[in-house]
Amino acid sequence: MTDTRSERIAKAEEGLAEVQEVLDHAKRAVEAAERAERAAQEAAEHARSIAKIAVVAAGAVTAAALIGGVVRRRE
Repeated sequence: MTDTRSERIAKAEEGLAEVQEVLDHAKRAVEAAERAERAAQEAAEHARSIAKIAVVAAGAVTAAALIGGVVRRRE
């Protein structure tokens, strides 16, 4: 009877160790996903900044072209 009980306890402990290992893997996966999300957010912010710069530059070029056209017509 004692051997059976000891075997059950040993199997339960093994099962708990396996569950703990799975939980540890899941925790690491969640942490990796959070890091990836932060990196994606930073990349999106960077892309928005570059897009804003491009829009401003395009506006400046357009304004310069329009001013150049007006100046030529007056000459």
